[in-house]
Amino acid sequence: MAATTPAAFDPKPRQLGCTIDCVAGAAILAGQAVVINSTGVDFTVYPCDADTSAVDKFVGIALYSQATAGDKVAVAGMGSIILACESEGAAIDAGDNLCAGSAAGCVKTVTDADQELIGYAIADIAANGTGYIVVLPQVALKGA
Repeated sequence: MAATTPAAFDPKPRQLGCTIDCVAGAAILAGQAVVINSTGVDFTVYPCDADTSAVDKFVGIALYSQATAGDKVAVAGMGSIILACESEGAAIDAGDNLCAGSAAGCVKTVTDADQELIGYAIADIAANGTGYIVVLPQVALKGA
């Protein structure tokens, strides 16, 4: 299957853990996984993708859309159980660890031990579909 084309969707939280008041560094769609800027801009988040997550740290899932860079956006962080979108066109099984996919703000199953984790699937997620995840960002320390 083809990769997901991101669109805003209601992330329908089943449980909110840590909720963080952030600043949108770019347009963010509801339901996108976001990362903190590696340049050190305070509380500023961007939609993740396979490239940015190599250097930026996951924060969580945007609770609503924010089209204007510099405006506030709420992010469901650690401990939240929330919908996320699969990006690669491959089903995800409950229990799979998740990282940034190729489509902005979407997730895929971890395929490399050096990838940053956003959390794990708590339910099966169909290819190019949405499903519930537990937001549990973890830093993957790169091997020597």
